[in-house]
Amino acid sequence: MLSSFSNIIRRDLRSWARLCCLSAAALACLAGIAAAAPATQAVSPIGDWLTGEGGAVVRIARCPGVNHGNHALCGHIVGILLDRGSPMPTDWQGRSQCGFELIRPSAPRPGGKVWHGRIINPHNGARYHAEFHVDRTGSLALRGYVGLPIFGETRHWLPFHGAVPASCRLDQAAIASVGRKGHAGAQ
Repeated sequence: MLSSFSNIIRRDLRSWARLCCLSAAALACLAGIAAAAPATQAVSPIGDWLTGEGGAVVRIARCPGVNHGNHALCGHIVGILLDRGSPMPTDWQGRSQCGFELIRPSAPRPGGKVWHGRIINPHNGARYHAEFHVDRTGSLALRGYVGLPIFGETRHWLPFHGAVPASCRLDQAAIASVGRKGHAGAQ
């Protein structure tokens, strides 16, 4: 009786050992496939973006100066939708919004896909936390918030491939063409 019980135990142990070996082999194969698969690169937010309302073009680029580090990004207003003869809008301090630093130095989060920094409202100087990244549709998803991201709002900006003049003046036709063709012209 004792020998038949030990035979059952041995047989069960061998079956369990085979199962473990097969499981380990399967995991090794899956790990090899995962290692061979190309890692998805984060798409850089550097470039020109048409704001969600379509009233401005913001250029995101590396921040000037050494104090912000190599990876910090800033965003400046480089184009504003204006009717002919309309004056250039000013910020809350009375300075031209052309060249206004809308996105303050922003650093990548671990993994490099999401950037975190500050955004400033040029009309009243209010400052907000900001997180942004290029989403899978190619839009810039920018979330401005107070305190925690849950207390915020996400806006989607479109890539702007048109020329932006030094005057920052854009006409309605230049802005309207971005959504349909992916490029624009300037006034």
